[in-house]
Amino acid sequence: MAAPSSVSRTRTDLAYFGVVTQVISNTQFVIAGLAGLGNGALVGYAAYVLAKRDGTTTAPHAEQPAVTAYVSASGTFTHVAYTVPLAVGDQLLLLHPTLATIMNIRGLPPVTGSTPGNWQAAEADIISIGADNIRNKLHSLVLDINALVGTVTIRLYMQVNGVERRVYQQTFTVAADGPGLWIVNGTIGIHEVLRVTAQSNNAADNGQAIAYDYLLEAM
Repeated sequence: MAAPSSVSRTRTDLAYFGVVTQVISNTQFVIAGLAGLGNGALVGYAAYVLAKRDGTTTAPHAEQPAVTAYVSASGTFTHVAYTVPLAVGDQLLLLHPTLATIMNIRGLPPVTGSTPGNWQAAEADIISIGADNIRNKLHSLVLDINALVGTVTIRLYMQVNGVERRVYQQTFTVAADGPGLWIVNGTIGIHEVLRVTAQSNNAADNGQAIAYDYLLEAM
């Protein structure tokens, strides 16, 4: 009689291993080997990058954004964006949210970037933070309006009982308030997308970029 294996197994409802077979975008990938689990089965799981195809440990290695949608028929996952897109052949662990929290590996790396826009022509999006029906802690949000010359109105929007509402609005100028604007300077909990917009009163600001830096932690 064969001796039992000494290698412990992770319960399949707590963690699933898979290899990326298609990258659709920085917020969607396919793992054909994880098809057939039932629509929505892995929503809320952490898509932890265990090993990259090229063997390096550069981004998105060890990043673990939350899964926001799962299509059972194809094994297609929708998720919060990685800082760098996945590649076919990357190895992932899909971790149950409770397991991910216990292991303390759900903290996301800081996100930085910039968004150009025609800010005077109309109110326009800078960045959307988080995901609908996914709990997160937003620790910080800083904006840089150094490239703008007008009076700039920053607004935040989030769903309230299923309807997106404006939850914050404030007007700034570079000379008096900027160029760095610390919009969120203390931890707040969110469980819907937080959409950040800007609008200027000066046509010279059209085409300019607003930079952002935020720190998000999954709950």
